[in-house]
Amino acid sequence: MKEININDIEVLWDKDSINKQVKRVAKEINEKFISEKSVNLIPIMTGGLMFVSNLIAELEILRTGCYHMFPLIAKTYGNSTESQGTTIYGYDFLAENIDIDSPSVIVDDLMDSGETLYNLTEKLEITSNKEVYSAVLLDKLGKRHMQIEPDFNCFILDDKRWVVGYGMDYMGLYRGLDYVGTINTDL
Repeated sequence: MKEININDIEVLWDKDSINKQVKRVAKEINEKFISEKSVNLIPIMTGGLMFVSNLIAELEILRTGCYHMFPLIAKTYGNSTESQGTTIYGYDFLAENIDIDSPSVIVDDLMDSGETLYNLTEKLEITSNKEVYSAVLLDKLGKRHMQIEPDFNCFILDDKRWVVGYGMDYMGLYRGLDYVGTINTDL
């Protein structure tokens, strides 16, 4: 894979824009589940780390003590720009501890091919008695090949550009940027 540097990254959404959209999505989630006693949040690590940490903080402001978190690790791309198939780690722990009588929201950095969220949704629908939803920072339409759409999203990008920052990486790098950018070079 090609090496890039910070100068190859063009900002798509800055920190303030992201914070505004995370607050909007938190309000939408809270309104959707206002009548539920509790909600399971299932963040997909490592990409969903920044999004879920800010999302749960906003959700707790809106309704304290309602949200349970059960993180999973999923690997789809590894150090490639093409899907390597999805492997999910930690599902047995989740299945043993999740509140099966509460709705679940899978939280991830982005939905592009749809593989990770599709596979995890199928598994959760078998485990849980309630519906399963998804929330993503970025709904990236350019590579979608699964029949699934996120229920909640902050941003939509309708192309195939590679994005980094706010949890999303390129070869394991640039996850910690406080903005979302696209790489302006051929990969």
